[in-house]
Amino acid sequence: MATSAFYTTQVFASGSLRAPSPTPSSNTSLVESTRYNERPSIELKVSSSGAKITNAVVVDPVGRPLYSISSDSKCTKLLSHKDNTEVATIDWDRQSPRMVFRGKKHKCHKWLRSAGPNTKSRIFAHGDSRFRWLERPSHGFLIPANRPGFAVAKWQTKSRNDELRLQIFQEALVEPGLLEAIVLSIILLQSGQPLGDSNALESMFSRAPVHYGGFSANYWNLSDMKKPNL
Repeated sequence: MATSAFYTTQVFASGSLRAPSPTPSSNTSLVESTRYNERPSIELKVSSSGAKITNAVVVDPVGRPLYSISSDSKCTKLLSHKDNTEVATIDWDRQSPRMVFRGKKHKCHKWLRSAGPNTKSRIFAHGDSRFRWLERPSHGFLIPANRPGFAVAKWQTKSRNDELRLQIFQEALVEPGLLEAIVLSIILLQSGQPLGDSNALESMFSRAPVHYGGFSANYWNLSDMKKPNL
């Protein structure tokens, strides 16, 4: 029989999160039982005001706020509670929405690129790495370009209250700044706002390859992907 274990969320003195390590315990009544071979992760909750993510709070597993998302008719702001700084501002009030992310300006559809005309999934770069959101109606997986089928994050919604839950695996938590990029990409994906490109609106049956940074969108086709490794 597999040994039971429990996870405790660890927070460094700097305030950054780290996925918990499994610790053997015979008392699993207060915590979720898991197995040693499961990948360490934490689950964040995005509690919305209404049905949209554009006015929400992102909280850690014990309910402490990590980020606030606030919006009006023209822009959305992402604020970090760790140091009370503005992480990003998205300006929706233009044909091609723009954003400022940690001081750098981007067009939204250039930062979160369409993976091609045959998929609704999108790709963003962080440092020297590229990540792709493999989208489904009620959930999605974040897959590194160099490890197809290996998820580093997952989002899903609960139909009864539309609360979005974001599971972040250890591989993403140890990469500086990646958590912020993941949260920002979720806002863009779940906002319901157009990002200013047309690729996602083209035929789902088109197989014309679209190249981004040296790889083809056909490589990212859902039919070519293995089931994400969770």
